[in-house]
Amino acid sequence: MLDTKLYSFLKVVQHRSYTKAAEDLNLTQPAVTQHVKKLESYYDCQLIQIEGKAVHLTEQGKLLYTYANFQNANEEQLINQMNKVRTPIKIGATLSIADYYLPKYLSSYLNQYDEIPSVTVKNTKSIIELLLNNELYCAFIEGIFDKSLFHYYELINTRFLPVARKGHPLEGREVSLADIHTYPLILREKGSGTREIYENYLYEHNDSLLSASKIFEISSFGVIKSVIKKTDAISFMYEEVAKKEVEKGELCYLALEGDSNKRPLYFIYPSNSLMKERNELFYQRLIQGYTI
Repeated sequence: MLDTKLYSFLKVVQHRSYTKAAEDLNLTQPAVTQHVKKLESYYDCQLIQIEGKAVHLTEQGKLLYTYANFQNANEEQLINQMNKVRTPIKIGATLSIADYYLPKYLSSYLNQYDEIPSVTVKNTKSIIELLLNNELYCAFIEGIFDKSLFHYYELINTRFLPVARKGHPLEGREVSLADIHTYPLILREKGSGTREIYENYLYEHNDSLLSASKIFEISSFGVIKSVIKKTDAISFMYEEVAKKEVEKGELCYLALEGDSNKRPLYFIYPSNSLMKERNELFYQRLIQGYTI
């Protein structure tokens, strides 16, 4: 059973208000305030800062919020298990993986097992938030994540490449970042794994997006591919995302000098999740089913 003080703390953060939290909990506001103060006294640090009417978490408060969320969700799962209630496994996937890599694994899995997973598709940042809030059990993601918070497996190692129209001026030769920068660049929105990977790649090479001549943001790979087919714009994506169009002679992969182009796609779940055994079983069945 989650400690009353922790539950009050969760409600204050969720509502961003002591008053609304008190109404939700059917308590007085001083009582809720006292619960938070006792937590701050116990942990010997400030958890919440008030600026005007806004409630903000300190860095220590963010850590406690993640912990309390895990405890609350784990208790719900424990109660479900005790009552022999088996909920569908809730998994997340980033756009590249969901549309171009995961279907072949899920197809084999669904042909062998009765369980039908619930799949949520969002960008990497949103998927991580859902995992930390215990709204998802596990996820398939690209990009960078805090490995101290998650147990993870490398699902596949695949090429991450610059893609352009067939017949692009840079096709057929080894190109540099300086070459790439002379053409319009199309990226997905902030928070997406592909964008984060490219920005990190630039950082590793003492470069940044400021070097690009033009940058356009498009969240859909379908739209991105349609645009680069008809322009000299370049985008970065995983090999499988553009494979069909490359094979049809509509797009091409550009050869970026000095780069192995290999990037991992991951299966992850929170390290202290009560759903560990179920997540592990799901992943092992998924992998084994596809390799059979």
